[in-house]
Amino acid sequence: MGAERRKPGVGRCRAGRARGAQAARRRHARRLRFAVRERLHRDGDLRRPAAVTDSQEGWEAGATNWVVVSSSNDLTRRRLLQLMALTAGAAALPRVGLPRPLVPLPLSYDDGSNAIPPGAAGEVRRVVIIGAGFAGLAAANALGNAGVPCVVLEGRDRIGGRARTVDVGGSPVDLGCSWITDPVGNPMTTFATQAGVLQTNASIELDVPESRFYDERTGVVLPTSTLQAAAHALRFEEIDASNISAKLGPKATTKDGILTYIKQQQLAGDAARFAEFFLRLIVELPDATDWDLDSLQYWANYDSPYVGFGEGDFPVGGYSRIVRALGGSVDVRLRHRVTRVIVERNGVRVLARDFAGIQRTFEGSHALVTVPLGVLKSGAISFSPSLPAWKRAAIGRLGFGTFEKVAMRFPEPYWATEHAHIFHLSYPNAMDFPLIVDYFFIEKVPILVAFNTGRHAIALDGKSDGEITARMLHVLRAVQGGPIPKPTRVVITRWGRDPFTRGSYSYIKIGSSPADQDALAAPVAGRLLFAGEASSAARFGYADGAFSTGIREAKRLLRARSVQLRAS
Repeated sequence: MGAERRKPGVGRCRAGRARGAQAARRRHARRLRFAVRERLHRDGDLRRPAAVTDSQEGWEAGATNWVVVSSSNDLTRRRLLQLMALTAGAAALPRVGLPRPLVPLPLSYDDGSNAIPPGAAGEVRRVVIIGAGFAGLAAANALGNAGVPCVVLEGRDRIGGRARTVDVGGSPVDLGCSWITDPVGNPMTTFATQAGVLQTNASIELDVPESRFYDERTGVVLPTSTLQAAAHALRFEEIDASNISAKLGPKATTKDGILTYIKQQQLAGDAARFAEFFLRLIVELPDATDWDLDSLQYWANYDSPYVGFGEGDFPVGGYSRIVRALGGSVDVRLRHRVTRVIVERNGVRVLARDFAGIQRTFEGSHALVTVPLGVLKSGAISFSPSLPAWKRAAIGRLGFGTFEKVAMRFPEPYWATEHAHIFHLSYPNAMDFPLIVDYFFIEKVPILVAFNTGRHAIALDGKSDGEITARMLHVLRAVQGGPIPKPTRVVITRWGRDPFTRGSYSYIKIGSSPADQDALAAPVAGRLLFAGEASSAARFGYADGAFSTGIREAKRLLRARSVQLRAS
């Protein structure tokens, strides 16, 4: 999952301890930027200082004829390809973290605030949780540790929701969320460490110089042109986008912002096409949507509450290891598809059909709905009484994007001697298989994973596995300039037509705002609560956003400033 942004001042404030931690990170960032600046002056080239790791912040990049200094103290966004221009000559970071032991005792967590969320009514006797993704499992784990009985109803035959790790020829690959983005201060990093799950640096932004940019009109693009185009993406994100947004107003799309930037920079011909491609990458892939649907205002002004460089870390062995540690002790009823939630004066009744098609009724004092926004939009779950108009309107306005992956394993990494990841500019319609990630470069396994988002991803849902496989192989042969080995394993995601997701993750669509995310998070009648990444104004689109909202709702039910989570 993936992208979200927050306008400064929008969303929850981090008080006390959090402010102190942020101040310390900012002091470190200033020291780091000074060190980088000194190296830039000394060497005439930018290479990341050897002491810098993926968990540190601060940078300064020289590319084309200008130097960029981040205007934000914290590196912002989950956005894919963020800060790519920094990598002109950047030294690769160590890929694997140090071993971290399992912490058997529960640890304290909050949702980024020590405030107690209001709105829960009555005594909390038993909670019925709908959905066994990160939000539902985090809430159930916390409630169980506090001695509150709860049951989790999950329509699938597995837990994890949009976190799904599969075996691709003997190697784990995440088909849903993949990265822990902005890992410093991130509760997902904390819980992974608590669970004994290693993290691997997988910031592909560092690998741009080793990657290949292929344009279907002109062929392989020269590295200098690639870096210049990536530098425009960096400049747009870190400097110009916010100013352009202020000029164009709240109704502007990211497409409006990108085209305005290209005009301001007086780009033309291939230079304009290449820059537009990289600018679309940093918008469309992270938000799983198209540039003409995404709000420029909230894209340009998002500020992450955590710190990190680039895309972030892979959990070694995949996200499923974190899921199992979070949900191992939780009472989950698999293959129970919820169809109706009835809110009564003193409690709730949740109706579900089990694997045999038999209707079951689960009663509780409260219900917590954690299903994806796409499911809420579809009306697959009915509510009695109906949800309030203000909540239904928020659900309707927020965007829910589609992000599909195609993973291919080959007998050997035939590409490894020539390039790492692939940036693919399709013709005549751009953004068809725009990024193919090289897992051999990251994890030393001969796997390539292609990304598609928005309309291109939705179009894939209408194609057969054979057609999709043939298209990706056509792209790979063109990039390679000749024949390639036959893949030994192919895995294709279908999140868009999955009845338990109906898409991938949320974004702020034109006409919506963080107020809609807050409305989605608000309880109804004191008995019906909501969680999930779409209800997080601070981290929508991220797995850790879903995780934190589960903590938020457990705090609400327990009337507590923090909760305890146990890794099992």
